[in-house]
Amino acid sequence: MIEQLIKQIGFTENEAKLYLQLADMGKSTAQILAKRSNVPRTTVYSVLEGLVARGLVSEERKQATTFFVANPPTSLLRLVQREQEELKSKEKAIKLLVEEIKPFFKAKLFSLPRLQFFEGSAAVENMLYDFTEEWRQGILSTDGVWWGYQDHTFVERYRKWLESYWKIKTDEENIQLISNRSNVEVELKGKVKGREIRAVPAEYDFSSTIWVCGDYIILLMTRNEPHYAFQFKDSVFAANLRLVFKLIWNSLGEK
Repeated sequence: MIEQLIKQIGFTENEAKLYLQLADMGKSTAQILAKRSNVPRTTVYSVLEGLVARGLVSEERKQATTFFVANPPTSLLRLVQREQEELKSKEKAIKLLVEEIKPFFKAKLFSLPRLQFFEGSAAVENMLYDFTEEWRQGILSTDGVWWGYQDHTFVERYRKWLESYWKIKTDEENIQLISNRSNVEVELKGKVKGREIRAVPAEYDFSSTIWVCGDYIILLMTRNEPHYAFQFKDSVFAANLRLVFKLIWNSLGEK
C-alpha cells in the first residue's frame, strides 16, 4: 500500500524501494542498502543522489564513511510545494511565450499542412484544444452544424474537452451527430442545448469518429490504445462528406 502511494507521487520503483528501506533503517551506507534491497550498488548511488537533490535524503559523514539518512515525512510536502512553485513559474513563462509566438502563426507565409496526424492520448487531446476555435469558425462559415459520426468511446474518454466546448458553444452552432447506442448518450440526451444524437440500428457498429467542421475532416480512433487522429482540410471533400452525413441524418430521422 505504501509503495503504491509513493509511486503515485512520482517515485520510480527503485526510489520507492530505497527510500522506504532507508526510512525503516534510520540511516545506512549505500553498500548495506544495496544488500538489503537487492538493488545493484551503482544504481543505489545514482538513486540516492537524486533523493538527496530533492531534499528527501541527507548525507552524514563519519570519518571515511558516508551514511544516508531519510528526512522526516514532512519533506514530502515540501517537495510538492517546490513542484507547485516550479509549475506556476513554468505556466507564467509559457503564457508569455505564447504571446510572443502568435505573430509567427499569423504571418502570410505560414500555413497549416493539409494533412496532419496525431498519435497518443496527449497528442489527440492537444489537437482538440488547439483546433476547437478553427473548427467552430469553419462550422459558422458553412451551415452552422457539426456533422459526423461519433463513437461513444470518444465521449467517455474525452468528456473534459467536450464539456469545455459545450460551455463556449453559441446558439448559432448545432451538433448533429450519428452514433451507436450507448449508456453515455442516454445520460446526455437533452442536456446540451443544440446537441442532438441519432443512433444507427443496433446491428451497425462503427468503431471510429468522423467529423466534418467547415472545410475540416477529422478522424479519431479511441477504442484501442494508442489513440490517434487524422485531420484533413479540403473544402471539396468536406462539402461532399457533409452532404453524405446530412442524407444519413435525415434518413434516421424519418424512421
